[in-house]
Amino acid sequence: MKADFDYTIVYVFGPEICEDKYYNDELLTREAGEWVKIGETGFRGNIENVTTDIMKDQSMKRINNESRTGIPVISKIYDVFIFPYHQKTDDIIRKRLCAELYNLDNSKQINKQLKDEKYVIKAGDEFVYGVCRSNIKFAVQSYDHDLIAKAENDEEVKVIAQICRCNDIDIDRNTEEIEDVALIKRKPTLDLDLILSTGDEIILTNGLGQEVLDANNSKITAYYIGGNKFECRDETGRTSSLAKKYLNMYGGKNLTTVNGNEYWTFKGQKLTTLRKN
Repeated sequence: MKADFDYTIVYVFGPEICEDKYYNDELLTREAGEWVKIGETGFRGNIENVTTDIMKDQSMKRINNESRTGIPVISKIYDVFIFPYHQKTDDIIRKRLCAELYNLDNSKQINKQLKDEKYVIKAGDEFVYGVCRSNIKFAVQSYDHDLIAKAENDEEVKVIAQICRCNDIDIDRNTEEIEDVALIKRKPTLDLDLILSTGDEIILTNGLGQEVLDANNSKITAYYIGGNKFECRDETGRTSSLAKKYLNMYGGKNLTTVNGNEYWTFKGQKLTTLRKN
């Protein structure tokens, strides 16, 4: 994209026969000939007026105008996301999928492994293999939250907040505030479905590795029920709300906001550490 635009749209598409599998968040494997292709196009306009249909229409113009799309089968757009204008934003998302977060296979990596043979035609750099939809959503969420953290003023934060809504990304807020400028500038919410199974146990600590004990000298445990939610002592909640309650009750804390993943551990590791791994 050589011209200046207001925003960059990143589109994700793949084989039509894999559409249901993608939306069911099932793994698309290279061995089965499954993939997603991630590309980008520019967008001129007001972020307030952006819809999924508009982003898909803009993406299709870009895809249809490519002289060499490298699409071997009938395909459909799966997802579209929008960001502040920046060339090679699609490279940023692919890097998070293939290097920083999940180490997935990708065509750029495979191309580098090929010898420069006379009759070898390399794939385009945009293909990603071994991916599922939640991986892509988390990579987008990660980038959105990095943009929030880099915002220099309240107006920039408000724009990024609107972008998060367009991308269907949850916005973290201070529990006492409702304005966009109260966005918590930290890493995105950890997608616990990627690392925990239903019934897995987590244990509350004081953040320094010491277990928090209740009035009966018993540790405080919670059990994963899916969707980033847990059951703890007959109540359901997320790590932050549960940690806040029991740290204030038994841990000698007086917290108004809390990153619960810093206090709950799974098999001896903080949930935030599992994010990095």
